[in-house]
Amino acid sequence: MSSNFANAQVKLNQFLSSGKGIIIFPSSVTDVTSFNSSLSSIGISSSGNLVKTDIGQSIRFGETDFNHPLFENIFMDEKKKQVESPDIYSYFKINPGGKGKSIIKLEDESSFSSEYSIRDGRVLLFGSSPVFSWSDFPIKGIFAPLITKSVMYLSTNNKSEANYLAGEIINLNVSERTLPQIKVMRPDNSEDFINMNENQVTDFISYSSTSISGSYKFYSGEKLLASAKVNTDPAESVTEYMVESDFDDYLEKINFNGKHIRIDKNENPTQMILQARFGSELWRYFVLIAILLALVEMTIARNAKKEMEGLGG
Repeated sequence: MSSNFANAQVKLNQFLSSGKGIIIFPSSVTDVTSFNSSLSSIGISSSGNLVKTDIGQSIRFGETDFNHPLFENIFMDEKKKQVESPDIYSYFKINPGGKGKSIIKLEDESSFSSEYSIRDGRVLLFGSSPVFSWSDFPIKGIFAPLITKSVMYLSTNNKSEANYLAGEIINLNVSERTLPQIKVMRPDNSEDFINMNENQVTDFISYSSTSISGSYKFYSGEKLLASAKVNTDPAESVTEYMVESDFDDYLEKINFNGKHIRIDKNENPTQMILQARFGSELWRYFVLIAILLALVEMTIARNAKKEMEGLGG
């Protein structure tokens, strides 16, 4: 390791420890070993291999976390958030795991853009170099606003509480722990405990029991390590009606294999639910059939009686 690289490593770590943030793009002339070494020097686990698509082929964006602050106020219509994907020809196959979280995923589920909490700072890591030999990302409409918002986002101090939505995983840096057990104070004043493996070398943990909204505090003994606010997903408060096709698309997206029924606002929900569970009640139909058969029998009997009276006369 050269002295220049060692000095750069020290300065980067000092920069992150002061609560600042950095954006990392891989160099267009880098190799896997050099890139992974640079990431490891600031506490980010190694990336995967460098992937180069076949000539004439590319990979595109997959899932995007539009709730991330980077996308706040970027779209003119907040209800129709959509990012035009670039064509990506070369990229590092990055999986943040428990140490970070993906912001933009690629079609192969690897991360194009991800965020990491390193000491008191933040790192935004991109998996592809912003040059045309790697992708056409620099000429897409999202490039300029995304880079601008990234700089603004990282310029804010990272010592305030992190914000999450209910059900999301909280990723924590617990490098300052003094005990092998982390105590979690939940919003309902209940306690939860995370036991750290003695052989565990990572300073990051993931906490997933976030179904209750409110403030979560993480302690090592009496020392407060971190806190996080968990909010209700604002999408749950949207009162606009969905069209039937939107709901069908959602069921298809989550691979719902069951059956569902639609209840009109003029129908009795209890009756429709009971009917869906146990089937339609048939006794009414049997009563109607019985009445019809009785009428038919009475008619036949009356006609037969008239014919017998005619023969007797």
